[in-house]
Amino acid sequence: MDTVAKIETFEAKVPLAKPLSVGSAKITYRSYTVVKVTTSDGIEGIGYCYSRGLPMGQIISNVMAPIAIGYSAEAPNAMRKEILAFNWQSAEHGTLTAALSALDLAMYDAQAKRQGRSVASMLGATVDRIPVYSVIGYNYGSDESGLEAEIEYAVNRGIKSFKIIVGGQSPERDAKRLEVLRRKVGDSAPIGVDAFRTFKTLDNAINRVNLIKEYGINFVEDPFLESEGLLAQKLREATGVPISYGESLASSKMIAQVLDHDECDILRIDALVVGGVDEFLTATSYAATQGKSYSTHIHTEIHSQLAAATSNLYVGGLEYLDPMYEIDLFHHLLHKPIQIQDGAALLPTTPGFGIEWDWEAIVHFSHE
Repeated sequence: MDTVAKIETFEAKVPLAKPLSVGSAKITYRSYTVVKVTTSDGIEGIGYCYSRGLPMGQIISNVMAPIAIGYSAEAPNAMRKEILAFNWQSAEHGTLTAALSALDLAMYDAQAKRQGRSVASMLGATVDRIPVYSVIGYNYGSDESGLEAEIEYAVNRGIKSFKIIVGGQSPERDAKRLEVLRRKVGDSAPIGVDAFRTFKTLDNAINRVNLIKEYGINFVEDPFLESEGLLAQKLREATGVPISYGESLASSKMIAQVLDHDECDILRIDALVVGGVDEFLTATSYAATQGKSYSTHIHTEIHSQLAAATSNLYVGGLEYLDPMYEIDLFHHLLHKPIQIQDGAALLPTTPGFGIEWDWEAIVHFSHE
């Protein structure tokens, strides 16, 4: 039986060219915990998570590796459950589960490589590409010229759906930006908005959404904290606009509770937070039984492989944050980011997740 022989972690801290405002936070760097699992037959599986400056590598090395070393390399889901059971006091909480997600992804990467197949193929997928929607509008600027340039660039890449950031300035400014976007992309293009939990109060949220809904909004993402699902319901009732959230939910059980209470219309999910592959597929499958679609949270290289095996992806496709914007800096750890052609992500057919890691860059940013 093939077993886990070695686990290595790398904490890559990549500086932003200039500080980024995300909701009320000022971000100066992006950090990623990269996990390399080596099995007893020499196969290397690679996973990662968005560590946000938290000590994910230490959690993996100190808490998870003692359980994982010597464990069957062919049973990632059983390993995940045992680690959660052993650490029951912290199970299904964001930090622990994000670290576990990275380890789980590494295990699945190794498993697919053992079979000589892509993760998508191993999961039964038959498609070779997945449509994407482009995230735009992080930087407001003094006028809408920068936004217009972003839209034109995406359209020229064949992208047909969008998500735009709102809540950073006045409701009137957001309405103007939505008017520009809708005019540029036409009436049929799916458009979502991301509030980054900035609305704070129900009255403020209703005012803001009512000002922009005339431009045809497919969803409002993260109007409030995940724990404020009742406010999300009231916002939907008051405006008629669908709600999307869930990227910080740390298990398929937590997601099921949100869906059972009808707190969101389009599930928002992140495989790098929810616990890895099985939890992602369990959650999205449950959403389908409830008649719900789902959208993803960046990490297109990972999510494209998993979404290919599902049937209820959001009509606009996967979330995609173009490397040219230098906002998510994951591409600095790669030789080549996922390829986008005619508005779709092309699924690599190489074994595993097909990510072309740049180990020199990973080591470099791990020593910054």
